[in-house]
Amino acid sequence: MSDAKITLLEIETALYAGEFCFYFQPKISFQTGKITGGEALLRWIKADGTLVPPGAFLPQAEESGFITDITAVMVTELVQDIARLRALKPDIQIAFNVSALDLHSPYLVKMLRSFIGNKIINPGNIQIEITETAILDRNERIRTTLLDLVALGIEIVMDDFGTGYSSLDVLSQLPFSALKIDQGVVGRMDKDARSTHIVRSSLQMARALSIKTIAEGIENEGVYSFLLASGCSEAQGFWMARPMPIDDFIEVVNDNPAWPSSELGSFYNAWVNHLSYRRKVLDTVYTMTMSPPEEWAHLPKLDLRHNPAHCRLGQWSPAMHGASITKDVYLNLETLHREMHNLGELLVKTVCAQEGTENIIEATDKFLRVSETVDQEVSRIVSLSFAESLRARDRSS
Repeated sequence: MSDAKITLLEIETALYAGEFCFYFQPKISFQTGKITGGEALLRWIKADGTLVPPGAFLPQAEESGFITDITAVMVTELVQDIARLRALKPDIQIAFNVSALDLHSPYLVKMLRSFIGNKIINPGNIQIEITETAILDRNERIRTTLLDLVALGIEIVMDDFGTGYSSLDVLSQLPFSALKIDQGVVGRMDKDARSTHIVRSSLQMARALSIKTIAEGIENEGVYSFLLASGCSEAQGFWMARPMPIDDFIEVVNDNPAWPSSELGSFYNAWVNHLSYRRKVLDTVYTMTMSPPEEWAHLPKLDLRHNPAHCRLGQWSPAMHGASITKDVYLNLETLHREMHNLGELLVKTVCAQEGTENIIEATDKFLRVSETVDQEVSRIVSLSFAESLRARDRSS
């Protein structure tokens, strides 16, 4: 069915006749292998059962501005669907897409505030996905709406990450808590090394910003396994499940299926975050020693925090993530990690105090030597965890 065959009047009639509904595609946690929630995808099913593809009517609704009417009507239905799902899984999180026009108006915030205030849903049950193109005009009204949604406790996700020209700039200026890697890029990973590099770079950047990552468009186990090992947060795609009506989705959630999972991805994320701390310390030391003190106030901000509790490696524990390592191995890593952060703080203080070249060299050497020992312990834990994963696979086969 082409766009030309559908008029705006037909779209409007269908909306108020109740022909629009949501299909739900599950989202899977790579860490647990369980369903965390899903994405609500708008569908138009005519009275005779004909399914109208979203691409056949959504562009026209967007262009005409009628998309705001669709959102106003369908958000109420979505909240009712979520209320049903919460009976099975109280912490379920459902994402849905909104347009730039929706964000220009305060009605979206008002509706969601009402539903949350009336305890129909919790703010954690809702995720709002927006594309980069929806916010490129940098309209202040859009920014205000996003900040108001975040103030309600609602997560904002940048959709289709990796397809736009200014994603990085937008991501740095607005309150995103997660990014969704574009399905086209994910789908080309098994054919194109450049796409794989884009995905890995996106995961690395998200880790540095401490935001979650969602990979959509996963269509085979190989891509799933790669993302699992790479530390991606959540998975979405046909290999796990296709979009389905609410009743079918409820049945799947109730069945509580499990997909492959591993603590290695979580541990890898913690390790990379730890390496980022080391790099920040060295970058700080280098730029300060190579710049006159009067210029230190103008150095790039690095968000350098020395408390090990702020480092994901310091937050990670085998008990929390189910890792099969001994307590002694973990405690040894914890001790070394804390010592490294203390030495990192001491090194920066030595530079700030301008205590002389030899003192800076000595402090740097101590910091790096302990850092190398931490890396050795991390490698040992990775080896133990990987071995256990292989044994678990053998036991289940």
